Amino acid sequence: MFKRLGFIGLAAVAALALMAPSALADGTEVTMTLTGVSGGEQGGVYTSPYFATIGSTTNVGIVCDDYNHEVYMGETWTAYEYNFSDLGSARFQGANSGATQQMYDEAAWLITQLAANPSDSGDISFAIWAIFSPNVLTTPGYTDGNAAWWLNQAQNQKFYANEFSSFLIFTPTNSGADSAQEYLVMTPEPGSVLLFCSGILALAFYSRRIKFAHQIHS
Repeated sequence: MFKRLGFIGLAAVAALALMAPSALADGTEVTMTLTGVSGGEQGGVYTSPYFATIGSTTNVGIVCDDYNHEVYMGETWTAYEYNFSDLGSARFQGANSGATQQMYDEAAWLITQLAANPSDSGDISFAIWAIFSPNVLTTPGYTDGNAAWWLNQAQNQKFYANEFSSFLIFTPTNSGADSAQEYLVMTPEPGSVLLFCSGILALAFYSRRIKFAHQIHS
């Protein structure tokens, strides 16, 4: 069983959680290591946000969009870094480029809701996973909570071009069944950092009572 991140430790992490790595050229290969979890758990799996080292940048807040792969604490892997202007290289593809854009925009919108709704991190995580993996719709983590409501909210949003240009996608270089997960990172405007960190602190307090799962299967 993984060791729980303490409240004080997580408070310190929160201040750095969204210090995303410097923007690199699309397709740049980076090394990632999973270093921490938020403490949330639902349906037997950890929920976002998690924390990672990306390249030389530590304590980066990351959100998983990939339910059907696994990453373990301390695991290191390589990934390609892209932004939302190059979704053709992302792991999940819709029927056309517009459908792909819609899926990732919905996921990005849900990520923006994590800070304001820390106690809903489980439902928001499952809503994100359901966008890309239909099998999630029948899991207890999705059906036993309000994930369907969050998914519906995301699907009903009207997005504008480049609305989520501050988001980065880290797609594993290994595309096989044993690959790591794909993660999204929000690199916020300065005014939004405090809001997100406040949400993380609230999440830490809320999640202290939640029992950890044995592995990340997010």
